[in-house]
Amino acid sequence: MKTLLLILGKETKEFAKGRYNQGLFEIAVEILKDQYKLLTTVVEDGYNILEEIGKFKEADGVIFQYPVYWFMMPSTLKRYIDDVYAYGEFFGHSNGSYGSGGLMNGKKFMLSTTWNAPADVFNNPNSFFEGRSLEEVLLPMRKSHEFCGFEELPHFACYNVIKNPQFEADRDRYIHHLEMVFLDPAHDLGVEVAEPLSAPCSKAH
Repeated sequence: MKTLLLILGKETKEFAKGRYNQGLFEIAVEILKDQYKLLTTVVEDGYNILEEIGKFKEADGVIFQYPVYWFMMPSTLKRYIDDVYAYGEFFGHSNGSYGSGGLMNGKKFMLSTTWNAPADVFNNPNSFFEGRSLEEVLLPMRKSHEFCGFEELPHFACYNVIKNPQFEADRDRYIHHLEMVFLDPAHDLGVEVAEPLSAPCSKAH
């Protein structure tokens, strides 16, 4: 049985309680718990640095669940990465080209993010991101993990979650995404499932 580390990077504030990200985190746990050994971290609840390093070493893949604040991760998640991603554990000196000293080789990562931005501002040359895709806007987080040797899995995002939240539809889409990435044997982290997975919803987007 392979191991996944699920990291929840929400922040509970008066304006934004973090319920959307908490809900998506819980969905991932429910969908994946029978086919993977799951390790979890809720960053705002606190963490032990050495224990977190151990979780990353044990995990075959990592899912980050977090809201995008000012086009970046929340400050608590940034602090977590600063604390945990230690030299000699996640990366080291390399005689090769810049960025080739990662020590997490063979491990995968996926970003599941929530945005106040609507979906139609991505991949649109006449909109705010000037034609950039979701992956391009997430470049710093993606490159940070490439620097450490991780390989990317298909990412997931929910849009317009403050002005026009659609949690049920996003829930269905996320279940479908998790099934595709983690439960389909055709994918690298997919596992053999004896019978077709019965998702706790009637449709997938």
